[in-house]
Amino acid sequence: MNARPNADRTPAASPDAQCTDPFALLEDGRTLAALGRWDAAALQLRRALCLHPPYTFFARSRQLLVSLWREAPPALRRARIAVLGGSTTGLMVQTIRALAFRDGIDAELYEGMYGAFRQEVLAPDSGLGRFRPDVAILFTHHRDLDLPPIVDDETAAVERIVEEYRGLWRVLADRFGCHVVQHAFDRPSHESHGGLSSRLPGSRERIIRLVNARLEAEAPSFVSVLDTDRVIAEVGLAKWDHPGLWQMARQHPGTDALPALCEEQLAHVRAVLGLTRKVLVCDLDNTLWRGVIGEDGIDGIRVGPGSVEGEVYADLQRYVRELKDRGVLLAVCSKNEPADAELPFRKHPGMVLRLDDFVAFVANWDDKVTNLERIAETLRVGLDSFVVLDDNPLERALIRRHLPQVAVVEVGAAPSTYVRALDRGRYFTSLTWSDEDRARTERYRRTAAAESARAQAGSLESFLRTLRMRGTCWPIGSENLARVVQLTNKTNQFNLTTKRYTEGQVERLRTTPGAWSGVFELTDCYGDHGIIGLLIAVPAEAPSTWMVDTWLMSCRVLGRRFEDFMADRLVEAAREHGIGRLVGIYRPTEKNGLVADLYPRLGFAPEGTEGRFVLDVASVVRPFGEFVATDASAAVAGNR
Repeated sequence: MNARPNADRTPAASPDAQCTDPFALLEDGRTLAALGRWDAAALQLRRALCLHPPYTFFARSRQLLVSLWREAPPALRRARIAVLGGSTTGLMVQTIRALAFRDGIDAELYEGMYGAFRQEVLAPDSGLGRFRPDVAILFTHHRDLDLPPIVDDETAAVERIVEEYRGLWRVLADRFGCHVVQHAFDRPSHESHGGLSSRLPGSRERIIRLVNARLEAEAPSFVSVLDTDRVIAEVGLAKWDHPGLWQMARQHPGTDALPALCEEQLAHVRAVLGLTRKVLVCDLDNTLWRGVIGEDGIDGIRVGPGSVEGEVYADLQRYVRELKDRGVLLAVCSKNEPADAELPFRKHPGMVLRLDDFVAFVANWDDKVTNLERIAETLRVGLDSFVVLDDNPLERALIRRHLPQVAVVEVGAAPSTYVRALDRGRYFTSLTWSDEDRARTERYRRTAAAESARAQAGSLESFLRTLRMRGTCWPIGSENLARVVQLTNKTNQFNLTTKRYTEGQVERLRTTPGAWSGVFELTDCYGDHGIIGLLIAVPAEAPSTWMVDTWLMSCRVLGRRFEDFMADRLVEAAREHGIGRLVGIYRPTEKNGLVADLYPRLGFAPEGTEGRFVLDVASVVRPFGEFVATDASAAVAGNR
């Protein structure tokens, strides 16, 4: 909690907003649904599902979920998800459906036939073939390998298994362009060779370990390997392996383990769909250190060596810094005097985090809802990218009530549980780690510096000239494919069609005969902003015509007229390919209103249905982007 000099001016949160009992929230949701208050009922169910309820909750909430999906369907993403496995998957599908609803995913789910995942993938006329998934979850376990306790040729056995699954991945990619979530194989809960099983050449346990290592090492970019051992460690082997359920219903794992497993599966799905959170906002007093800096002073707070409590908070800060080092943006939102809030970062020897680890630092006495909105505006990212870590239950309840799109970590009373609570949420799961991710904090800091300069500039034109911007345009290739997929799934504001693509689908677009792609990078006087834009044009039905399938740009560079530079490159490419007509489509969403007038501003004329615009390439007589570059040599386009 935080000190403040005056009486607490934080609005009181209602009792229901402070509720942390998922079953009580479920009853509230049922009551609201009975009254026809569907949105409020959906909010209560989502809040309950954020509290990591046991499997019995999922069974009891099934009917409410069916009603809510009909009356208040999720809206952030749509996805067709296939669940294929060697065990009964009906209960798993129900659990995935509930978590998808919580995460805003309008999921259409396909449950493969029991034990027939190979046939489903390989048969052209299978139900999977008709379903055409965006994501295929291959839930395989040790029984699917049918291994004896010892095999004679360990190397051959491993190669045979790995090659089979590589073949399944290739078929899924070639037929559907989907992402594959491949489960690492678990190990049997009992082994007749006991402790020898991990050492004997050819033993079942050794082969499973070697297979998992090969699958992880050789998985192509459209395959992510789910760490089954991590889930087992979380739930415990007794909950994971339930021999009675297997014998009775071919159910594996046990139902008590299903929520944790499905949470891990949904973390992969969210990453594929661009729903991974990207900003961690931290409170300070009694969250990053023990004590209240405004009352206890620099010598009174505890963090780092010297006390058990101090070590606990230092461990938390180390975990938070590790998140920052892998690309998560850090921010502070604290009720404090600014100088007091910054003091520990400047002076306390036990602090792990430093001021320059944060891209936003807000300390004042305003309510946290307002301050979170300010941080989102400053960083130009949506609040649905935020995760809040705060020790104060009233503050947590207030944020949940007014900003339901923000993920709020429900921490316990003991600070020693904070890391586990933050990690258990799987908020920041990503399937790749690129140079873009490593440099994200620095690039957002550059953006903030540019925004500060913009506020002081006399005019937009003079500001743009001082930036000394340099734009480059390259085609989609192996070196930028992962970033392109990331952009298509994360960009919301400057996104004309808001289409979401897996890597396989982008590859298909890129290799479409007659198609053109542009991957745009930007540097300025503040540094390299990396890949920040994408254009994909594909042949339309009319001759000599391109349809702009995808046009998007990172929110970090909005307001710099870089879209004009992109339009120039599109027109140049059209002329080089003998294209006389460009067709652009604008599909409005809740977040992309700022590009509603982009095509008309660039000279495209409305045609036919609303949201369709056309441009006669021959009519373009001058570059659009007069302020993009300070000289002609700064506008670079080419091929690699």
